Amino acid sequence: MRSQMRTAVAAGMALLLLLPAAVQARICTPRQAEAADAMVDRLDSWSRVAQMRTRYGHCDDGAIAEGNSEAIARLLVDHWASLPQLVSLIRRDSALQPFVLRHLDGSLADADLFKIKQLAQTACPAGATALCAELAATAAAGLTDQQ
Repeated sequence: MRSQMRTAVAAGMALLLLLPAAVQARICTPRQAEAADAMVDRLDSWSRVAQMRTRYGHCDDGAIAEGNSEAIARLLVDHWASLPQLVSLIRRDSALQPFVLRHLDGSLADADLFKIKQLAQTACPAGATALCAELAATAAAGLTDQQ
């Protein structure tokens, strides 16, 4: 019984030692939030969206998240031909795809969600079939949520 108790205490202490680092990594400092907010205005390519996710993904909340959503919608609606670049970046960084999909949300205009769904279903570039299916489904869900 004592050895089990020691093992449990040791495991708990180890967890406590690791916890502050894990919690600290998720906190968006005011300086980081300011930098993320400034970067939102420069999200004019998929590589910049990837940089945003890498540098400031932990700050993706509130106005920053809304800005990310709008930038992602603009890239998809207005620059659909750049989708192969997104596919390439996702191959190198699989966390980018859920980041992009998460931003196809209710904060976007119905017209943008409809256009993204339509493009994904009718103009999917070669090599992007899986991503297009996800984009279409996510945009459709966003439209449903808004009704």
